[in-house]
Parts: sequence; C-alpha cells; structure tokens
Amino acid sequence: MYLYLLNKQNIDLSVAEVLALANIQKHEIFDNCLLLDELVDYKRLAYTKKVFKLLFSSTKKGFLKDFKNYNFNNDYKESFRLELINNKDYKIEDLADIIWDKLKNPKADMKNPKTSFEIIFSKKIFVCKLIYENKEKFEERKAHLRPFNHPTSLHPRLARCLINLSSSEEILDPFCGSAGILIEAGLIGLKTTGFDTDDIMLKRAKNNLDSFKIKNYALEKYDALKINKNFEAIVTDLPYGKNSKVKDLEKTIIEFLTNSFNFVKKIIVVFPDFVDSKKIIKKTSWKTNKNFDYYIHKSLTKKIFVLGK
Repeated sequence: MYLYLLNKQNIDLSVAEVLALANIQKHEIFDNCLLLDELVDYKRLAYTKKVFKLLFSSTKKGFLKDFKNYNFNNDYKESFRLELINNKDYKIEDLADIIWDKLKNPKADMKNPKTSFEIIFSKKIFVCKLIYENKEKFEERKAHLRPFNHPTSLHPRLARCLINLSSSEEILDPFCGSAGILIEAGLIGLKTTGFDTDDIMLKRAKNNLDSFKIKNYALEKYDALKINKNFEAIVTDLPYGKNSKVKDLEKTIIEFLTNSFNFVKKIIVVFPDFVDSKKIIKKTSWKTNKNFDYYIHKSLTKKIFVLGK
C-alpha cells in the first residue's frame, strides 16, 4: 500500500490527479492522505507533496504498542531520519530511540539519510517510508519568468495537473497562447501540439518552449474552431477578453466543443467563471466525467471540466 500526501489547496483535484494516472481506482482518504494500492508515475504529479510506502497504520490508542513491535530492519538501508507530521503527543527523540534500538546497524543522518521514516498523525496514524518528495520548481516557471509573458497564463502547477487529468501521452492545446500548458507537457516527455491564429503569439510560444529545451512539439497557425485532425486529448484554458460579450463567447465555445468531438477522445477544459459552463456542455455531445472549482483570487474562480464520450 502507498500513501500520497496531497496538497491541501484543492483536495478533490489532488485526488483526481493521482487516480487519473492509476489503474486501480479503489482508494481511501484521511484528511490529505490518499491510500492507494498502486505506485503511479509520481514524478509527473503536481499536487502531491510526498509519496510513501505505507509500513503500517494504527490508532491513537494502539500506536505505541504497534510501533514498538514493528521490525524496521526490513525497510532500513545504511542510515535513517525520522520526521513527524501533525504530531502533538510524542517527542521525536523518544520515537527515534525506539527505531534505533530495533535496527541491527543503526546510523542517524539528518541531512542525507538513505532511509526516511515519517509518521503522519491524522484520523489514523500512518508509519511510512519516504519514496519521493516533490521538489519540482513550478514557481520558477511562472508566466512572468518566461522569456515571453502572457498575463492570463495558468500557474505551471495547475497546468501540469490538467495534463495529468488527461492521462494521455499526446495532447493538443488549440488555444496555446504563450505555451504554458505545452511547456509542462513537454517537461514530462509528452508529444505536444499547439494551435493559435496569432503569428506573434506562436513566435512567443516557440521561444518559450525552446528556452525550456522542449523537443517533441509542433506549433501551427490554425483555427481551433476548425479542428480536422485526430488527437488523443485536448488540454486547454479557454481564452476570453474582458470586453468579450458573454453570448458571443458562449457561441464560440459551443462551436469549438461540437467540432472537436469528432476528432478527440477527451477534453480537459478550463472555463471562465462568468459563463454558464454546464449549460454550454449540455448543448454538445460531450459528457462531464469530473468537474472542479479552482479558486484563483476573490474575483476569479476557474471551472475545470474533464469531458469524455
């Protein structure tokens, strides 16, 4: 069994991202801990902070007895460090001493341990061995830090999550703008294609992609409303202007979704919150598999939909 320690910003979205990469869907949730009997391609994940092998779980009443009885030698290699998460009841030194006494050749290393044991105190108590800690530098890829900025570009972490929700190896962003989504897809090795009708924007997209050394991409000057090529999945943030008339925007979105239905297996699409996204989708042949509200700031919430057939 594996434990995924999720980002608390949007638990539902964090869970969906992990499950989109999993074959097994049966899972349990305890606060921001996801238990799943499958190790997914965790280096792709955006909203998972850490991934653990679950050694055992216990209750508050039975924890100390279970902890003292557990044989840590099977999971220990060369040196160890112990960390406690959400702990209010135990001294870390006391628990570390118990592990030390259990090990055949104990060695503590607080900086670069070969083995990291962590105990997460939640509705249950989970004793784990660290497999992966997410240190992906999403903040360094924010729009204003790229060679060419675009003010409405998604946060890189959210863009990566949307890509993972597609569970695809090839994606199209038909409104690619400055290539924020394409960059995140390219960094995890996906084949990416971007459409835009603006020559200047396509040039900026190319420069941004090249600055991150993305190789397997294609950019085309193409109208997103006239897609006539097959793609595995679309991942896109629908464009909108502050001066756009809502009726005109809704008509454009319906046209885009209706036309793309014949050429794409699934769509992960982000709507602005001032349009009636559910009403728009009902006017097309797409079915909503999942949807999420993603809070940006007090005047903007993104509506995320996973659409299938």
